Amino acid sequence: MPHRTDRRVDRRVVEDPRPGDVLTVPAGSRLHVRFRRSLSSWRVDDRPGHLVPLEEGDHGFEFLVFGTPDAAARPLRLVRLRADRTGTGEVRDLTVLVTP
Repeated sequence: MPHRTDRRVDRRVVEDPRPGDVLTVPAGSRLHVRFRRSLSSWRVDDRPGHLVPLEEGDHGFEFLVFGTPDAAARPLRLVRLRADRTGTGEVRDLTVLVTP
């Protein structure tokens, strides 16, 4: 019979992050970023290579966090799209630091 190992995956949930927030997340964990529901929707405009998208919705995103980013890593850029206005809306750049 094969040996089964249960490993718990850490999950960090961040709600309505502010522009410029710095998030420290352990490698191998999941990062869930969510926004309150409104007429607006959000999209990922850019993300660093150490975040692998697992789920994307209009008001939330989940990423698998791995590795250590290099010193020149780009931020996670989230853009708000408003149903009542044209063009790009609010931009929130978040820095995701990885701990071992």
